[in-house]
Amino acid sequence: MPAFVAPLVGFALGALLAWFSAAAPHRLGALRAAERLAPGARNRPLALVSLFACLVFAPVCAYFLVFAPDWSFAYLVDTRRIPSAVDLVLVLVNAASVPAGFTAANRFAGSAGGRWTAQRAVRALAVLAGAPLSIALVAVLALSRRLALDGTYRQVEGDFGVHPVAGGPLGYALLWMYTMLAAGFAVTVSALLRREPAGAAPKAEPSPGARPRAVPSEPAPEVVPPRPASTRPQRRLGVGSGGRSNRPG
Repeated sequence: MPAFVAPLVGFALGALLAWFSAAAPHRLGALRAAERLAPGARNRPLALVSLFACLVFAPVCAYFLVFAPDWSFAYLVDTRRIPSAVDLVLVLVNAASVPAGFTAANRFAGSAGGRWTAQRAVRALAVLAGAPLSIALVAVLALSRRLALDGTYRQVEGDFGVHPVAGGPLGYALLWMYTMLAAGFAVTVSALLRREPAGAAPKAEPSPGARPRAVPSEPAPEVVPPRPASTRPQRRLGVGSGGRSNRPG
């Protein structure tokens, strides 16, 4: 992604994620990964958006700054004269642009109670997502001839040894990175929209040593008391009631 449009695209993606996040209430089940990495965070959707920015968007932008720096700046400057600290600052700006767009959209469209209205949602998308994307599109179209070339700053300025981006290594890298960006965005949106069943209470884990409670729907088995033993003395074979033997003498 060109370095001069990456922050604009990141800001627009953050605004879009804010719109998707407003479509569903914040649920614990959808944001467990973000809660583990940012325990105690009050705004768990913002933590999830920050994960997307740091793990997906910023690495995609950093790839072209490292492996295709001249193309990333549209061959307008010789990147060999740019300090490496500038690239680091650009990566940090790209990572911060997504949460910034997310926060700005929530503040712009959210009311005092934090609820989005349909009118404010459309206005937020038009201003905070449409405007940056329009500026980025105009900039890319204006520099499309330079961005269609694969080479170095000296090759483009001297008009020698350049190759078209399509069908080359840079073209395949663009295709792969944009696919990863789209997949990461889709996973983030899916996590923001995931809901728990309505009215479902969280399951409490049983404490150690606690006895299992009987299920209300299943009756407890009836315990039959043992029968008392007979108190009558047992008669021996051949002995009468008086204790005399019945056998013939």
